[in-house]
Amino acid sequence: MQSLFAKQAPEEYNGEIAGFHGGINGRPFWNVHSSQFTYNPKLRFPIIPGAESYVFTATDSDGKTYSFKSENSTTLLTEIWKDLPTGVITLKVEAFDKNEKFMCISGMRTFFKCDPFPGRENLLPKAYSYRECALKAYRFAYNDKSIQYLLKNGKPDPEYNLNVFPSKMLSGIINAMITYAKMESENAANALEIAKKAADYLLALSYGEESPLAGLPYTYSIDHYEEGQEIPVKVALDRLGNVMMLYPCMVAEAYFNLADATGDTKYSDAAIKIAEFYRDNVQPNGSWYLYISSKDGTPQAENYCVPDKMINLMTVMYKRTGDKVWKDLEDGCYRYIEKNCIDGYNWEGQFEDTAIRSNYENLTHFTALSAIRHIAANKADDPQAVETAINLMRFVEDQFVVWGKYAPWCRNTEYNEFWESPAGLEQYQWYVPVDGSTAAIASAFLAVYELTGDKLWYEKACALADMITRMQNEQTGLIPTQWITENPKTNIWNFWINCHLGTARSMYRLWEATGE
Repeated sequence: MQSLFAKQAPEEYNGEIAGFHGGINGRPFWNVHSSQFTYNPKLRFPIIPGAESYVFTATDSDGKTYSFKSENSTTLLTEIWKDLPTGVITLKVEAFDKNEKFMCISGMRTFFKCDPFPGRENLLPKAYSYRECALKAYRFAYNDKSIQYLLKNGKPDPEYNLNVFPSKMLSGIINAMITYAKMESENAANALEIAKKAADYLLALSYGEESPLAGLPYTYSIDHYEEGQEIPVKVALDRLGNVMMLYPCMVAEAYFNLADATGDTKYSDAAIKIAEFYRDNVQPNGSWYLYISSKDGTPQAENYCVPDKMINLMTVMYKRTGDKVWKDLEDGCYRYIEKNCIDGYNWEGQFEDTAIRSNYENLTHFTALSAIRHIAANKADDPQAVETAINLMRFVEDQFVVWGKYAPWCRNTEYNEFWESPAGLEQYQWYVPVDGSTAAIASAFLAVYELTGDKLWYEKACALADMITRMQNEQTGLIPTQWITENPKTNIWNFWINCHLGTARSMYRLWEATGE
């Protein structure tokens, strides 16, 4: 049965929605490295001198062709988009002169056309409530060997490879244990003790007063390894001594949360010290260099942070102090995002374990979703900002949501996996279904629904959340990070505990907002 929403979605995908496309109002063509589209795309091809018309010919995987003529070498594919089947599409653009004589091929492009949203009623129902999903996930984390190791030993488990990223992992554990303590009273005391031990370890693993990065926690560390133990995570070894400036602000927020939960001001004092470093080192453009050396404080790359995570810290500081300097920093962060991301759609993927790339080479959804959340929290009465949020949500769905089939190049035969959908993909450099991406996108769909009242966004949010409950192991509570193994509910290959915990947090918030 086709619901109103299953009908509405394809109509939007096939139409001429152009708000997020390149080439509109001077926006650059951000999709030069895109390999999939759900919405009708606009692709850039060279203008051929002397050409009067261009013929666009799309060929599907069965060899069937679909053509139309245009006066421009760059245009939306509206005339044929609705007729193209899901699958690999090869698009050829040929230039013709005023006598309709063939001149040359202007360009070619191969991409995957994705399935549209099928309607929630055409997908499997959720396995249980979103709250139950969150509780199972938190309980799994609490009982996890590596987190119990932290409780007993006061330092990260050296057997868990990803503990080489202490700021990312431990800040997630702090926040998760604070929430879990509220949900399950019998483990509350130990959960808060885990949070404190994680925070105390980070306090000890922070740069001292002699360092130009005084007060900042390490982004990379091997301090928890035993002498002579093999250290398998090469990226951490290569980047020791450098701080990725996206992560101290996450730690500061966790410190504030822990101070509020325990009443211990040493954590809020440490958070303020981190915030003051950001205040004192902000660049004229409103952001910060992405990588900084602890030896001399110099930037190790030309890239600046997409400061979406910094906005959250500045908001917290302004609420706690009332000092306008923090509001000014928050506004500066958003202006940077407006100028460099919203205007140009360069939603650069910045992760501690991936290489730095040039513009548009490694787009991700996380920073765009943060902009949506900022608009929902601060600009809900601004029609232009709401329209921006809608366009950002379409961009994210277009590039990072799979409702049905996956592109054939999304494969990893070494692990002989199959892929589950619907799901959210993480970034171009790791274009795979990930639990944290799926949960974050679901939360943003819900935020856009709350901004607009259009229930199609609600249905999409719940469709992804429903899928998370089905992917979770009902007995253990494990939510697999990457949905790419033969048995993803039990196999924890490359399991990222921070993704698991972020998904738990999103599912809890989705339950609070929907009651489902």
